[in-house]
Amino acid sequence: MIYTGSYNNCLKGKKVSISGDRGKNVEYQGLCFPPLAPKLSFWKVWHNNIGKISEEENNYFYIKNYYNLVLKQLDSQEIYNLFNDGTIFLCYEDNNKFCHRHIVAYWLEKELEIKVPEIKVDEFGNITILERPKWIKEMLDEVIKEQEKKFVKKIEGV
Repeated sequence: MIYTGSYNNCLKGKKVSISGDRGKNVEYQGLCFPPLAPKLSFWKVWHNNIGKISEEENNYFYIKNYYNLVLKQLDSQEIYNLFNDGTIFLCYEDNNKFCHRHIVAYWLEKELEIKVPEIKVDEFGNITILERPKWIKEMLDEVIKEQEKKFVKKIEGV
């Protein structure tokens, strides 16, 4: 199984950073998987737009770019094969905040029809399953549908 969690919440387990800075802000020293990190180009635009445009519009921009520039370039089955051993994909944000690890989890769930729980692991290795924002899944589904429509129009020559 693959899990997701925040650096602060996962104190034990097989952890792999998927953040752009590889966990440097929390002095993370473990394994990293840079292919799942956001691209700095769209992250900067998103970050600079915080408070300037609606949160919904800004997060849609992020999800759309993350899907197109990162996830569409990857093979979900290959990622599953590499990390389906209890690996926890780590990033910074709390479980109830917008974060690309939630996008990764929903993408893997959609692509592979699996569950990717958001977890907390205490210092004794006890796992607690946490909720993640459902609206991120809904927005990702919207982005994917939009891309599928564009693809169909391109094929049909419309």
